[in-house]
Amino acid sequence: MKRQIKALALTLAAAFGTSVAQAGNPAPVTVRVVTPFATGHILADTALQFKQELEKRAKHITVTVQTGVLNEQTINPAMQSCNPAERVGDIMLTGGQPIQDYAPEYFFFNGPYVIRDFHHLQEVWEGKLGDKLVKILETNGKYVAFDPVYRGFRQFTSNKPINTPADFAGLKLRLPPTPDWIAVWSSLGVAPVQVPLTGIYAALQNGTAEASEGDLTQIQSLKLYEVQSHLTLTNHLVGFGMQMANACFFRNELSKSDQSKVRAALKKAAQWGTRTIQQRESTLLSQLQAAGMTVVTPDAAAIRTAAEPAINNLFATKWTVTTWKKVLDE
Repeated sequence: MKRQIKALALTLAAAFGTSVAQAGNPAPVTVRVVTPFATGHILADTALQFKQELEKRAKHITVTVQTGVLNEQTINPAMQSCNPAERVGDIMLTGGQPIQDYAPEYFFFNGPYVIRDFHHLQEVWEGKLGDKLVKILETNGKYVAFDPVYRGFRQFTSNKPINTPADFAGLKLRLPPTPDWIAVWSSLGVAPVQVPLTGIYAALQNGTAEASEGDLTQIQSLKLYEVQSHLTLTNHLVGFGMQMANACFFRNELSKSDQSKVRAALKKAAQWGTRTIQQRESTLLSQLQAAGMTVVTPDAAAIRTAAEPAINNLFATKWTVTTWKKVLDE
């Protein structure tokens, strides 16, 4: 009996010791981060910052970062599978496409002229509307959403000045396949040309499109200054990036401790990205001027006023969860 008790005690001790060892030395984890944006874009830079932040917090986690993966429209479904071998990554940094795909009634977050600045965006994101959006993105899209990253105000590029609403008439404007954006700019008379992100340069070069709109880091990273002569500062949309994790990966494949570390690292990376682009915007503008672009300061108020009927119509017909006034009052 004594030998049996001793053997049992040794077995329990061994098991306990193994448990402690495993707790102290968690199994290696690889986190795959992807973005449709090219190296040099603020979201690609933020992904690299996340890698640094997470690997600093968790020695057992290795982060890989891949840029230029698919495009904003095709990366979302390619990220959704619960089977790691079937999805292109575990975490992605992308634009507002997930809202359009999985919560279109909340696309006012990414609507022209709706949000005043990034501080206003954060206020709305952290309020009731943002809470509801995050829940819907997980229910409908199987994504866990984290802190947004400021990308800078969106502006226009072209080969002629854009000064007033009349200058949009007949303009072949490159736009992503985003119906709400197309509705707003079509109301000013543009001829929309739907081209994926990776095809913007070629479309502008060969004349398929005559103009584009985007934030300064997009304009620079895609080298649009080589094929466009004018940069018009309309400040028509507060650009932001979304940090999204596959829900199966985050909820089921990570321990609670690693979930906390990933969340904290994404928050730090978002703060870094936002601070970086806020500091960099004036420098980017100077660099684009130095590259040969002529900067135009248009009648921005007149352009906004011309766009208001289309925006009000979107709130009445598609963004029906709130009103423009309520968003502005946040």
